[in-house]
Amino acid sequence: MKPLVKECCKGWCEGHCRLSSSVEGWGCRLMVCLPDVMPRDKHERGKLFHKVYSYAESCGVLECPHYRESIIDEVIDDPDKLRELVLMCRRSRADLLSENFETPYN
Repeated sequence: MKPLVKECCKGWCEGHCRLSSSVEGWGCRLMVCLPDVMPRDKHERGKLFHKVYSYAESCGVLECPHYRESIIDEVIDDPDKLRELVLMCRRSRADLLSENFETPYN
């Protein structure tokens, strides 16, 4: 198991894996693979699934005992959950472009 995933598992408790208090996301707080647009058809949903699954695989999330791979399908098939992620991505980008955005390096 990758060190980051191992460290995250140590702090696990109910609700620990959510992206935020209001957004479940991909079922893991380490999965920050945010779509910038809603997929319009089955082909685009397939591409998004591949992108998210590949990300989960590369960062070691699939090895986490608390992670359910099926959540990727659940989010992609649920327009409301997917919309939450798209909106979160837009808010994140807006924050980054804001003059008032504070970084740890300011």
